[in-house]
Amino acid sequence: MATGTARATSLRAEIARREPALAALLDCDAAALDRAEGDLASASGPLAGIVLGVKDVIDVKGAPTRNGSAACAGAAPAERDAAVVAALRDAGATFLCKTATIEFAFIDPAPTLNPYDPSRTPGGSSSGSGAAVGAGILDLALGTQTAGSLIRPAAYCGAVGFKPGKDALSTDGMTPLSPSFDMIGFIARDAKIAADAFMACGGSAPAAPDMSRLRAGLPEADPAAPLSAAAKQAATGAADALREAGAEVRPLAHGVDLAAVVADHRIVMLAEAAALHGARLRDTPLGPAFAAALKAGAAIDAAERAAALARLEKARDQFWRAAEPFGILMVPPVPAPAPPREGGTGYQHMLTPWTVFGGPLLCLPWGADEAGLPLSVMLAAPPGKEAALLGAGLALAEFAPPRPILPSATR
Repeated sequence: MATGTARATSLRAEIARREPALAALLDCDAAALDRAEGDLASASGPLAGIVLGVKDVIDVKGAPTRNGSAACAGAAPAERDAAVVAALRDAGATFLCKTATIEFAFIDPAPTLNPYDPSRTPGGSSSGSGAAVGAGILDLALGTQTAGSLIRPAAYCGAVGFKPGKDALSTDGMTPLSPSFDMIGFIARDAKIAADAFMACGGSAPAAPDMSRLRAGLPEADPAAPLSAAAKQAATGAADALREAGAEVRPLAHGVDLAAVVADHRIVMLAEAAALHGARLRDTPLGPAFAAALKAGAAIDAAERAAALARLEKARDQFWRAAEPFGILMVPPVPAPAPPREGGTGYQHMLTPWTVFGGPLLCLPWGADEAGLPLSVMLAAPPGKEAALLGAGLALAEFAPPRPILPSATR
C-alpha cells in the first residue's frame, strides 16, 4: 500500500475523477484532503497508508453525525470517536471523511450512485461506504448492518464486505436503529485489509484452514428470491473453487422458514426503531419511508415484539444445529447484480436471516455479469468463528475471477 505523498496524490486524483458525481463522500473539501495528506505522511502501525471513510451513523471526533437525515442537519461535532474509529486510528488508518447513508440507516435512498453504472443502486444503507471503496477512492470504510445494509452495498459495488458476528465489535458511538440486530463491520478493497481492520479492533487473526478437512455447506436458498443466471454462475464457480482447493462441499438442509424469519425480524426492528426514534415524528422532518416505519413500529406492543424475538431465537438455534457438521457455509448475498435505482436499494431479504443468525459474514467479489456489473459470493460461519471465516475467505479469494473494470469516471 502506497503511503505519504504517493497515496495522497492518488487519493486526490480519484476524488477529482469520481466525486461529486458519485455522491459517496461528505464534507470532503480541501481542508479534509490537506488533513488526510498530513496524516498519511506521519502514519505508523499495521494500517498505515489505509484511507478510511466512516458511515455517517458512527461518531468521529470533530465531525457531526447527521444520520443521513435533515432532522440532524444542525448536529454538533462529535466529542469523541466511536470505539471502532478510535481503534482503527490507533492502528494507523487515516480518516478522510464521513460516507453517505440513507436516513437513520433504514430505507429512504441516499443520492449515491453505483460506481459501475450510475443508473443502478449502490445498495443501502452503507451506500457511500460501498460506492467509495468500490470506486477505488477509499481502502476501507465502516458500515453497519441491521438487516442487509453492509453486505448488500459491498456486493453491488464490487468490494469486500466483512460483518463480524453480533457483539464481536463495540457499537459504542453508533446511532442505533434496532439494538437486537445492529452491528458494525467493514467494507474493504480486499479481504486482507478487512482482516487487518478486524484485528486492529481487537478481533482474532485469520486461521489458515486445512482445505482437505474443510466441510463447506450450501444452505437451502430463499425461495422468494430466484437467482439470476449470473448469480448462479458465480455461486457454482465459487463452490467449484472450494472443491478444487480440497474442501468437501455439499448441500445443507436446515428446515428454517426464512420468510417467517424476515417477518419476525421486521416486527422487532420496527418496534425498536419506534422506541428509539418515534419522538422525532412530532417535530422533525423525516423521509416518508422512515416516518411510516416509525408509525408502524409504534403500533407493535411489547408482547408482540417479545414473541417475535422468541421465535427468532428458536429459528437461530435450529439453523446452527443443522449447520454443525460444516466449518463454513456459502451462499449468494443477493439474487442478482445491482438493480435500477428506481427500485430502491435492492433486495435485502436474502441477508436478513443471516443477520438474525448472528454469525460473521464475508462477501467476496466474484467476477462480473455480461453488462460488466460486479458479482459476489458470501461465506458465513457460526457466532464466534470470525478467525475461521476470514481464513477460509482469504484462501477462496485466491481463486476469484478478475473484478470488472470500472468506467473511466462516474457520469
